[in-house]
Amino acid sequence: MSYISFYDDGELRAYLFERGLNLSQASLFMLLQSIDKYAEQHGNYSGVKASNTKLASELNLTTRTITNNLNELEKNKLIKISYDRTIPTNTKRIIKPAKLVKYTLESQISGLIGYINTFLNSIPENWDELDKDDPEIKDQIKNVITYFGSDKAVINYINSNRDELTDYDAFVDWLSHFSTP
Repeated sequence: MSYISFYDDGELRAYLFERGLNLSQASLFMLLQSIDKYAEQHGNYSGVKASNTKLASELNLTTRTITNNLNELEKNKLIKISYDRTIPTNTKRIIKPAKLVKYTLESQISGLIGYINTFLNSIPENWDELDKDDPEIKDQIKNVITYFGSDKAVINYINSNRDELTDYDAFVDWLSHFSTP
């Protein structure tokens, strides 16, 4: 997965603050993410099973603050809390932090070209597809992403304008509108 750049600590903290989290909430999320990453490196993909007391001790906070912060993180969809009740006398809480990734522009370009080619291959009369190594196509795709703001917005546009983008030539014509002068 080399095409995905995980947020580094500074970027992650800034991202969490932009989402309205305070320092203790951001610190808790980053701790949960670190514990989860360590567990996954050792084959445990289920999530974090640490108690509020243990988390509070690690962050030098109260257990009540941890409870409130966990509720806030769950409300912001940064964690998912589930319960393992396979042993009726020993219920375990499992906290799974969201994977926060940012995709590089290069990976978005590559992914969008792949999406368009899949779209083109689904059209029975179409025989051509975009060349993923063509610098001009890559530049046009980059300009499309910049124009729409994200690769997801471009995909939404393509999906809602299928009647206009009917074959390879229609895509090439559409992309030419986004060429740099």
